[in-house]
Amino acid sequence: MMELKQTELSKWLKGIIVFAGLIGAALCFWIVPALGKETARENPGLSGLFRPCLTFVWITAVPFYFALWKSWQICREIAKDNSFCRENGKRLRDIGALAVSESLLYFAAAVILLILKLLHPGVLLLILFIIFAGTAAAVVCAALSHLVEKACDLKQENDLTI
Repeated sequence: MMELKQTELSKWLKGIIVFAGLIGAALCFWIVPALGKETARENPGLSGLFRPCLTFVWITAVPFYFALWKSWQICREIAKDNSFCRENGKRLRDIGALAVSESLLYFAAAVILLILKLLHPGVLLLILFIIFAGTAAAVVCAALSHLVEKACDLKQENDLTI
């Protein structure tokens, strides 16, 4: 009975991961380019920033999709009823590091745009949201990683006890 619940949980989590991946792809290849083209059309002085900004968005998609891949691996372990393993603890630490890298990339982008005097308040709010979300995800991943490793230790002690 427990395996069915673990398998069902894994399927739901994988569905969420796929949904997040599709939203990320829509943002990278449809929404951001469309908004960028519209902004460049309305503000010809900013048209030279279209390609660099789009390239930046594509670069920042790499850690996002790598984190989704790590999350998928965690889901596979959950489906095998092996949620509390050292590998999952390491994967959670990796996801946290990827979230920090996203936050740092967007912080650097905000600084560059500020220096160039191109930091629009709306863009600043979006960047601050991304930085906050990345930092929050990193903190949650660090806490979960610690808990998974502690649970793994308890599980190993329990397995050794007859």
